Amino acid sequence: MNQLYNVSFSPTATSLKVAEQIAKAFDCAKATIDLCQKTAGDIRIKQEDICIFSVPCYGGRVPQTAVERLSHIHGAKTPAILCVTFGNRAYEDALLELADCVEDNGFQVIAGCAVATEHNIMHIFGQGRPDALDKEEIQRFSIAAAQKVKDGRRDRPSFPGNRPYKESHGAKMPILVDEKTCVSCGLCAQKCPVKAISGDGRQVDEEICINCMRCIQICPKKSRSVPEGLVAALIEKLSAACQGRKSNEFYQ
Repeated sequence: MNQLYNVSFSPTATSLKVAEQIAKAFDCAKATIDLCQKTAGDIRIKQEDICIFSVPCYGGRVPQTAVERLSHIHGAKTPAILCVTFGNRAYEDALLELADCVEDNGFQVIAGCAVATEHNIMHIFGQGRPDALDKEEIQRFSIAAAQKVKDGRRDRPSFPGNRPYKESHGAKMPILVDEKTCVSCGLCAQKCPVKAISGDGRQVDEEICINCMRCIQICPKKSRSVPEGLVAALIEKLSAACQGRKSNEFYQ
C-alpha cells in the first residue's frame, strides 16, 4: 500500500480517535480527510491505497451529513476498514449503512467495527469509554486488519442490520447559550459542521442543527449547553437500553 487515508466525520473527535488507533497498525504514510468540512469537489483514492472510514451512530444510522459528504470520496476497488462509534446503546443499521455507502463509491470493505463510547449527550452512559479494555480489543482488531491487507485478502465480512434501514429516531435537543459568559469569539460558528450557528455564536438554527455537540465541547467559556431537564428526561426514557457495559463488535 502507498498511503492510508483516515476519512472521518467526527464532530466531537471520538470516532476519529478510534480510527487513529486503528491506523497505528499500518506502516505507511497517513493523511486525514475531515468530513466535518465540506470537500472541495470529489476526491479519488487509488487502488493501492487504503481507507479507514469512521462515523458516529446517530439514532441507529449514519448521520445524513456524513452520507452526503461520503458521496464525494471515490475509490478504485480500494480496501476499506469501517468504524462506527455508538453511545453505549446500539448501532443498529449504522455499520451496514456505512458499508453500503463506501461500496457504492468504489471501495472494497474488508473489515469493520462498532465501538461503544461515552454518549455525547447523556454522559453517564458509557462514561470514560473507550477505556483500556476497549483499546486492547481495538488493537487486536487493527493488527488483524493490517495483516489481512498485507496478505492481499479482500473478502467482505457480513454486517448486521436491515435494508431498508430503519428510520432514524434520535432526539432533537435545543442548544442553549449563556449570554453572560459568551464572548462571541465565533469558534462555534467556525467549527459547526453544518453552519447552523450565527457568526457571533448567539443564535442556532434548530432546523439545520444536527445535535452533534461539537459547539458545546469546544466552547472555551463553557457557555453552551443542552437543557438539563430534557437530558434528565432522556436518561429516564433510555436508561433500560443504555445501562450496563455494551460490547464492542468486530468483523473481518
